[in-house]
Amino acid sequence: MKKNIVVLLLVVTIVFSVSGCKKDQETVGQKEVTLNLYGVTDKIRPVLDQFQEETGIKVENLTMKNGEILQRLKNEKDSGVNIADIWFTGGADTFINASQNGLLNAYKSPEGEGLEDVMKDKDGYWYGTSLTLVNWVVNKQLIEEKGLKMPETWEDLLQEGLKGEVSMSNPASSGTAYNVVSAILQTKGSEEGWEYIDKLIDQVPFFTARGSDPARNVVNGEAIVGVNASNGDRELEENNEHIKLVYPKDGTGWWPQPVAIVEGTEHLEEAQMFVDWILSKKGMEVLAKVRHAAVARKDVEIPEDIVDIKDINLFMTDFQANAQNREEILSIWLEHAEK
Repeated sequence: MKKNIVVLLLVVTIVFSVSGCKKDQETVGQKEVTLNLYGVTDKIRPVLDQFQEETGIKVENLTMKNGEILQRLKNEKDSGVNIADIWFTGGADTFINASQNGLLNAYKSPEGEGLEDVMKDKDGYWYGTSLTLVNWVVNKQLIEEKGLKMPETWEDLLQEGLKGEVSMSNPASSGTAYNVVSAILQTKGSEEGWEYIDKLIDQVPFFTARGSDPARNVVNGEAIVGVNASNGDRELEENNEHIKLVYPKDGTGWWPQPVAIVEGTEHLEEAQMFVDWILSKKGMEVLAKVRHAAVARKDVEIPEDIVDIKDINLFMTDFQANAQNREEILSIWLEHAEK
């Protein structure tokens, strides 16, 4: 009897030892996992570093234009070779497009329950993290030299003196520009919207590849007004005395900067951990501090020098329609831009 008890205890000890070793190996392995992330800005690097510090999970990020990310995910799906695990930052419409094409993995994060419906996908394909606002970057020196009115409404961009002096990115590659075009169409209606867009196209000498290019052109004196997007901060004004940021009185475009898990990731558990972390109060506090932006959670304090959203007239935006109509809108845009 004693012999049997000794044997039993020995077996139990071995089982627990093996289980413990396996658990330790899983923990170590988890820390050795590297998540690959696609995004539209490298300013999130400090956020990723903080995530690694708290979880031990490394995140490598590759920065591309909004449209390039969407196309790359489609190519990876077609080839059967997944590179990205996470998509973080970009336009909500492209995330919706990606979910409709089976490129994203639905995940109901418990941290997402505190977000407003407009800031997340109802099925868990993506979650908004921070808010991006469309504004205009205006070169005060140049506009004064030409004796032009400081633009306050979208019609003001059509001033004769601004012909060839408005910088705007290409809607096919820039989420900022596509948001502007789709928001104008939703606000003014298709017929009146395209009429306005035709006039706006005449004001733009060429369309840049990135949404950040117009602001740079204005700062460098290569344009008077640039259609820009920001987190609501005043950084450009603070760092450049000749620059003024304007939010159109008659409304402006906006979108949430989402995070999503890429379908087919081999690191699903770690990817879910990243989503949970970035949506948590702690994660969004880090995001607000690092990106200097208003974030989706209401229990996170907004930095002092961020513009108050209550003072901005935001366009009513249907992100679902933006995604569904994307190819059609871009096709029509190309016809109008090539006239």
